Formats: sequence, structure tokens, C-alpha cells
Amino acid sequence: MTKKRKTRVVDKNQYRAFLAKAKDFSSMMDMSLREGKWNSAGLQAVHTVISASDAVIVYYGGVRSVELDHREVVGLLQDIIGEKASTAGRHVSRVIAKKNLVEYEERHIIQAEARDMVEHAKRFLDWVAGMLPKED
Repeated sequence: MTKKRKTRVVDKNQYRAFLAKAKDFSSMMDMSLREGKWNSAGLQAVHTVISASDAVIVYYGGVRSVELDHREVVGLLQDIIGEKASTAGRHVSRVIAKKNLVEYEERHIIQAEARDMVEHAKRFLDWVAGMLPKED
């Protein structure tokens, strides 16, 4: 039995807006990484996977997560997409696991952590792009 998750109904066509946000965040993530701004790169990775998750969930499920805990999006991905989201969900989990550290802890993330988060965010965004219709 799947867990009852907090969602809000969203028009399926709105996936484009979430995908555009994910691509914007990804662009800033890359720029931050190039400039050695590890915390910024990590935070942009978090926003990239959240918006990319919203894009694919909206497209296939017509809903988006309104859970306070962003880790819940992984379960929603699997609820809506199924087993095909298993590997992709692990990329999201790896990034979201560092969200608290990046946003709220006194310790700054180091280069290796930022690069890891960025790599997982890029892999997830690539997967999402492959799951959605090709844009003109």
C-alpha cells in the first residue's frame, strides 16, 4: 500500500514551468561550481532536483508535492512513475540528504561535496529530460 502523500493538483502542462526552473537552477549551479562557490553550487543542486522532480511528477501525475520534507518527493516519484524512477530517486536522495547542511548548518560544504551534489543533480535532470516530451 502506498503512503498518502500531501499533494496539490496541477495542470499537466505546467511541467514546462518546473522544467524551465530546473534548467535555470542547473545553469547557476554550473556557474557556482566554476567560480568555487561550493555552498551556492550545493544549494542550486537542491533546487535543481526539486524543480526537476516537480516537472516529471506534474507531467505524469498531474500533482506536485506539498510536503514540508523534501525527501518525500522520492516516494512520490516512485508512486507515480514506478520502478523506472528507482535509480533516479537515488540521485534525488543523495542531493536532498545534504540540503540541511547547505542551508542551515554552520559548516560550509567542501568542494568534493559540492561536486557530488552537482553530479547527482545533473544525472537526475538528464533522466527527467528523457522522460518528458522533447521541446521545439
